[in-house]
Amino acid sequence: MFKPKPPAKRRRTLFKATATGQMRPLPAVLDAAMSARAISIAILFVVALAAIELTMNEVFYIYDPVVVGNQRVPASEIVTASGIETLHVLWLQPEQAVQALEQKLPEVSSAFIWCGLPADCTIQVLEREPMFEWKQGQTRTWVDAEGVAFPARGQTPSIPEIEIGPEVPALLPGRRVERDLVSTMAGLIRVLPEIKTFRFTTERGVEFADPQGNWPVYVGVGPDVAARVAVWKALAAHLASRNVHPKFVDVRYPRAPFYGR
Repeated sequence: MFKPKPPAKRRRTLFKATATGQMRPLPAVLDAAMSARAISIAILFVVALAAIELTMNEVFYIYDPVVVGNQRVPASEIVTASGIETLHVLWLQPEQAVQALEQKLPEVSSAFIWCGLPADCTIQVLEREPMFEWKQGQTRTWVDAEGVAFPARGQTPSIPEIEIGPEVPALLPGRRVERDLVSTMAGLIRVLPEIKTFRFTTERGVEFADPQGNWPVYVGVGPDVAARVAVWKALAAHLASRNVHPKFVDVRYPRAPFYGR
């Protein structure tokens, strides 16, 4: 009996629809996926090499940054205080470096740091300007208009000097002088530019020597220093007209000045 021959087995081919709607054989899809993976690995390898080069290459480390704006503070001290030398440019945090610089060098009022690649960095500073010199024993300290104390460097510029009594606590760099004393000194410097030496004690405040009679004039500390100076000038003229040579003149209370004989 004749048996029908079974149909030949067909080879089945799997297809995958693409975004365009065309059908692609699965091996081609796998080849494309492997190619994309190889490209990704190659990109990661290149990025890793670039990161290693960026990290290890000496050209990206900060050496000999440029310092501008300094007049009295040496550039080497500014660089050391900033702490940026030998630091990798990508690890630099300018705000923290500026804060460290201003804390270590109170004579620097403000600072700004910027860098360009590979590691060309500049530190720009603004130094404080002394308004008067605080002299206590052999220690010289400068004080600016904000009352901030900082070390005196080099020769004293043409600023007044205030001699401090031994009972007054030492003024350390970075500390601030009391606001009333700063405002008093600012007023005296403005109305008495010819007086270059003052004295301060906790008992009588600020005083200076009368230019004519050389006796002490007590002006104290507080507002209206210009009014107290005006009272002293009027009283000094009155005493000179009477040929009186007092031991002192006290104008700490302008409405009730007096002098000692």
